Parts: sequence; C-alpha cells; structure tokens
Amino acid sequence: MHVRHPIWLRFAGRPGASVFATMFTIESAARALLSTVITVQALALLEDARNVSIMFALVGVTGLAASFAIPALVHRSSRRAVYSLGTVLLVAAAAALALISVPGQIAGMLMRVFATACISVTTSLYIMQYINKRDLTKSEPMRLQFAAAAWTLGPWLGVYLYTTLGPNWAYGASVVAASALLLFFWLLRLTDNPAVQKANRGPPNPLTCIGRFVSQPRLRLAWVITFGRSCWWVFFFIYTPIYMIESGYGAAVGAAVVSAGNALLFLTPIFGRLGARRGIKRVLSAAYLAAGLSTFLAGLFYAHAAAATALLLVAALGCVALDALGNIPFMRSVHPYERAEMTTVFRTYIDFSELVTPAVFAVILSLSDLRTVFVVFGVVLAAFAIWPRFLPNRM
Repeated sequence: MHVRHPIWLRFAGRPGASVFATMFTIESAARALLSTVITVQALALLEDARNVSIMFALVGVTGLAASFAIPALVHRSSRRAVYSLGTVLLVAAAAALALISVPGQIAGMLMRVFATACISVTTSLYIMQYINKRDLTKSEPMRLQFAAAAWTLGPWLGVYLYTTLGPNWAYGASVVAASALLLFFWLLRLTDNPAVQKANRGPPNPLTCIGRFVSQPRLRLAWVITFGRSCWWVFFFIYTPIYMIESGYGAAVGAAVVSAGNALLFLTPIFGRLGARRGIKRVLSAAYLAAGLSTFLAGLFYAHAAAATALLLVAALGCVALDALGNIPFMRSVHPYERAEMTTVFRTYIDFSELVTPAVFAVILSLSDLRTVFVVFGVVLAAFAIWPRFLPNRM
C-alpha cells in the first residue's frame, strides 16, 4: 500500500537551499518587525543618540561574552535544542521589550542578541552539513532573496503597528513569527551530523576555539570581510531612524528608509551570479568601495535629507552584495570537524559590530554630531575594500 506523507516530511533529512531560505525568512520576520522599533523606543526612553549608542554598546559586550557558550550548549545537548532555545528567547525578548521601561529594554535586547546567536550558529552548521560547497554561491543569495520581503516590510510594519495600533501589536506580531519558526523547524526534523564532532571530545573551550580560529589566516580574513559589512548594517538600523527623527521626518519615515534599504536584498541573486562569474574577491572589493564612498557623501549632504537618503540606499546596495557573498570565504575554508567551534567564533563579527560601532560612535557624538559619524565611517568602510584582495583567486 502506498502511503502519502505530508509535504514537509519529504524535506526532512534532506533539506535543500529553499528549505533553509524559508527558515531564514520566518526568522527574519520575527526580528525585522522589531529591528527599527527597538531604536525608536530606546530613543524615546533615553532621549539622546549618544545614550542610545551606549546602551547598544553595553548590550553588545554582554552578547559577545554569552555567544561563546553556544558550542558547549551544542555539545551537551544538540543543535535542535539550541535552535529551539533561540526561538523561545525571541518570544521572551518581545515580552520584555513590551514593558517599555529601561530595564525591560535592556533585558529584551540581551535576550534578542543571544537568541540571534543561537539561531545563527546552528543554522550555519545545518547549511554546511546539507549544502555542497560549490553550491554556496547559489544558496546564500537565495536565502537572502527569500528573506528580502521580511526585511523590506518588517521595519516599516513594526513601527506602523507600534505607533498606530500600540506597542503590543508590534511585539505580538514578532511573537507570532517566532512561534511559527519553532513549529516549522520541528516539522523539518533536521538531524545532527555525528561526524562533525567526535563523540569522545569534551565541551569546547572558548579560549582554545579563539586560538584555533586566529591561527588560520583564511578564517581571520573571512572574519574581517564580514565584520565591516555588519558594522554598516548596525549603523544603518540604529542611526538612520535617529537621523530622520532629528531631521524632522519622524519615526515612520525613518523606518520606511530602513525598509527600502532592505528591499535591495531582492537583488542578491544578481550578485551571486556575478560572484560566480567574475570571482567573489572583485565583487566584494567593489561593494566596499561603493558603500564607503556613498556613506561618506551622505555625510557631506547631511543637511539635504533627500540626497543623503538616496546615498545611503546606494551604500545599502553595496552592502547587499557583501551579504550575498560575504559568508562564502568562511564556509569554504572551515574544517568539517571543527565547524561548531569555528562558526561560533566567526559569528562574533556580529557581536563585535554591535559593540564596536555604537561604542565608537558614542565617542564621536560626545565630541561632534551625527554628520561626523557619517563622514568618518564612510572613509573607514571604503578602506575595507583592500581585504577581499587577499582571498585566493580560486575562491
């Protein structure tokens, strides 16, 4: 007798690029809905861009330290348990943020950072287990293209719900998306690959992991390349809404600009094909130059919001290219037997960017204004164009 199984069971155990793209889309919806709301609420609570920067920096420090616990969690339990923990923490983060208080804001941001780390590390491990290295130039852009709708609509929709219907609507929408992610993930029934980590190995030591990572030049280079682009997105998500509010346009317009920048993620397949045809090192270098120069010019046109916004969107296009191809050097270089440890260290580029970017900008804002942040950061970002030139030609 022929038994027909539900469609999701056909993907269980052998998911492809589209399955991981769908997972990333649902996760993106849960995070994108609050991505701009968090900045808007933090500015309302703290009333100053410098204080907001300090809060984000402090959260970044804690998130960086906590992320090193993830390899031990994976070792002692499983990827499935750690991924599930991440989705539950996304729900808890929304609940804490809904308190609309400084303690609730800090607690919500901390849980959100750790949740993102849990999901990011385990997702990367699953991708490297199920997706062939030579297919990464197709699968990574596909993942971003699928999530483009969430990152395009989410930042604006979250602020719209927050300001029009009330904060609980925005936080509730994020909870629904996170719950849907947990359900979808468990329906997939993904399994851990026992060959990735030997059973007789003890829980990984964070300091040893860092030492192993730093000792490998290609991993160091991959980290630096992704760090610069992550810093720009931190800058864009935090300071674009603040810039629009201080320019008199309001939170809704700031959220719309963030959404417009994220809409460019629909173009990631173009950069994937371009990287496969021309080599990712050329595309990455050109993208850094475009993003840095455009951010610098946005600072020069700071007083003209329309021109500055257009330039920021050009910079976003450059960073979309970096998103499409930026993780590939790491995925092609890491050894299979140490993926869990090295992936945790690699993804600290997110934690460092969320720490360093607001911390440095808090210092600049203590001495100058937001215009200077744009100008200085544009120059620094353009300088990152040198790093992809050191990648091997065959990569």
